Amino acid sequence: MKGSPLNKNIVALGANSFFTDFSTEMILPLLPIFLERFLHATKTQIGLIEGFAELSVALLIALSGFYSDRIGRRKGIVVFGYGLSNLIKPLAFFAQSATMIATIRIGDRLAKGVRVAPRDALISASTPNASSGFVFGFHKMMDGAGALAGSLATFALLWALDESEETFRLIFALSLIPGLISMAILIFLITDAPFTPTPAKRFRPEALPKPFYILVLFQSLFSLFAMNYSFMILKAGDNGVALAMIPLAYAFYNLTQAFFAIPIGRLADRFGKPMLLAFVYLAFALGAVAMASGSVWGAWIGFGIYGFFAGGFNALAKAIISDTAPAELKATAYGVYYTAVGISTLGSLVMAGWLWDRFGSTTPFGMAGMAASVLAVALFGMRRRLDPILRKQP
Repeated sequence: MKGSPLNKNIVALGANSFFTDFSTEMILPLLPIFLERFLHATKTQIGLIEGFAELSVALLIALSGFYSDRIGRRKGIVVFGYGLSNLIKPLAFFAQSATMIATIRIGDRLAKGVRVAPRDALISASTPNASSGFVFGFHKMMDGAGALAGSLATFALLWALDESEETFRLIFALSLIPGLISMAILIFLITDAPFTPTPAKRFRPEALPKPFYILVLFQSLFSLFAMNYSFMILKAGDNGVALAMIPLAYAFYNLTQAFFAIPIGRLADRFGKPMLLAFVYLAFALGAVAMASGSVWGAWIGFGIYGFFAGGFNALAKAIISDTAPAELKATAYGVYYTAVGISTLGSLVMAGWLWDRFGSTTPFGMAGMAASVLAVALFGMRRRLDPILRKQP
């Protein structure tokens, strides 16, 4: 890999994410269906579960990033977060109520809250600004490839066995295997990137630059109207996609996510990350309109476009943070970012579930599409304020 921005740590972190997402995506495509079909949860309850799961990330991620910046180390925190996540997810095998699923989801997301900011800071420590879009795109590609493998494994198991509750629980249990592989990679192949921390007796979000907060504002507003995977899956069923085919549609989403992650990153490095992020917003709007059409083909097109969106949404934001945040505050910056987005996501999912239960599935998707379109235009107009390269140009 001579001349490549990819080094051993970045490749190993990518492999770790591949197997973690393999494990996660064996479970996630089934959870909304499992909740609705076997545990008889409403859309509002599903929205609450997913919303509080995302809020759980927000509660820990900023503190974890601050703590990592303060002690000058990353790996130990990352190992703990991944370990907890990979051990708690398979416990869905034992779930007998929506409350138990909620407990598992919140525990898993708390673990993500511990690991994400120091992990992103560990990646950033080995990445030059000129290649940050490519490197975070590579990491997102590995996420997407692992998610594709996991969702295809779930589809194959449903196809080979049946659509019973017992099959769902078996798949939950089998997700432990790739989770253990990811932990072995993390423990034995990844080295820390220690640094001398700047003494700080308190959390210092005010030390972060103004462009960072402009990014946080846009991403938070977008997340307030966007919806996550659970409502995409439920909408696919509402559009007429057969249950056994939903993991395959979800695999298509993961395929497009993995395929486009690096090209989006390369284009962002060339033309500007904020401009590409605005285009990603617009893509989400088109995907929401496709899903709102109510047709089977609309669901498949929506999953494909949603994969393109997912390939760039957080990866581009993380690259912008990598470019703009001071080295000694990067994990703090990632923590603040994820906290803001997590709080917005809670509001989004609760609102989407409530709207679905009362007005049908078209309403939340239509609102999401309109909001994403407006924010895409606004972000494009403010791209110069977010891009340090553009700001330096006359």
